[in-house]
Amino acid sequence: MKAPLPEDEIARLAVLHDAEVLDTLPEEDFDDIALLAAEICGTPMGLVSLVDEDRQWFKAKVGLDLDETHRDISFCAHALGGHEVLEVPDARIDPRFSENPLVTGDLDFRFYAGAPVVLDGTHSVGTVCVIDHEPRELTAEQRRALRSLARHASVQLELRRYAKHAGNIADRLRQLDRMKDSFLANVSHELRTPLSSIRGYLEMLLEDDFDAETSQRFLAVMQRNSDRLLRLIDDLLTVARLSDDGLALDLNEVDLAELVHQVTSSCRPLAEHREVKLRDRTASPLPARGDARRLQQALNHLIVNAIKFTAPGGEISVTSSIGGEPELIITDTGVGIPPGELPHVFDRFFRSAAADTMAAPGPGLGLAIVRSIIDAHHGSIHLDSEPGLGTTVRLTLPKP
Repeated sequence: MKAPLPEDEIARLAVLHDAEVLDTLPEEDFDDIALLAAEICGTPMGLVSLVDEDRQWFKAKVGLDLDETHRDISFCAHALGGHEVLEVPDARIDPRFSENPLVTGDLDFRFYAGAPVVLDGTHSVGTVCVIDHEPRELTAEQRRALRSLARHASVQLELRRYAKHAGNIADRLRQLDRMKDSFLANVSHELRTPLSSIRGYLEMLLEDDFDAETSQRFLAVMQRNSDRLLRLIDDLLTVARLSDDGLALDLNEVDLAELVHQVTSSCRPLAEHREVKLRDRTASPLPARGDARRLQQALNHLIVNAIKFTAPGGEISVTSSIGGEPELIITDTGVGIPPGELPHVFDRFFRSAAADTMAAPGPGLGLAIVRSIIDAHHGSIHLDSEPGLGTTVRLTLPKP
């Protein structure tokens, strides 16, 4: 008789797989558990058995040559529904097992007792079990010992999970430390470059008497660099607010198409300088509920990002859809993003390999700020990309 699925089957499998123990090499700690179980209970076979989705796999075994069996014929699968010892004195007269091939075949299982191995204090992922070729019953002392060995197996698996999580945390901390150093270096560069330019032009204006046209050209360069500094400072302040009290929004009905028009108009000189076509194909009006200034900030980051990573002759287009909720789609023909980097593109201070290769300016805050702004609006953002072909970003916002 096939064992019924436990009520916590999905969560049970999740914690089992999280332990990353299936199909690993033998380990002395688990081998000792199987050996002690067999010796204490006086049986020829002792196992540490873990029940996966379609099989039971033996992490440790004494007296048995099999590595695994199908779950449908597993004795241990019947023990997963609770935390108590499952004992089968004579499998040949037990209707659950009397026609089981492990009983009727050459292995001739007659007696079985298994204590569940429990993770997170809740989920039974397998058993420490003993098997005999003769009918029998365990003593009360043997049952207690079997439960104790199962608890020991649980501790070993939990330690494995904790070690893995601690390793992941340590890796993440090291990554954050590297990102912090990179961020400080990038911010320093981002501040120094426009400040050096402004200072240089100021010195020239103060030292020499230029004609009005030249002076106006110098002042225009200084203004662009001042704007660049203000944008960087605004981004840093935005990140600081996100870390403290969250992002405050001034919500009103906005026309997304008009916002796109304003942002693309302001970004078009940069696109033309890089010989990239920037096309606004949004349908107006496109009403939504949002903070116009914050949404402009998000759109500016997305379009400037697309311009940075699109080669001369490429194209960026912004289109819209109003099927269910208002949606903006920003598509470029840029360098694209490798699959390994996609999960991190919205992380603070993350800079892609392409950004470093192409010496693209920026401290790695843009997409993190975009995600935070869209999340604060209770909207959604999805990014699809293929290296060498380009990137598509979809923004969805609430209706007014």
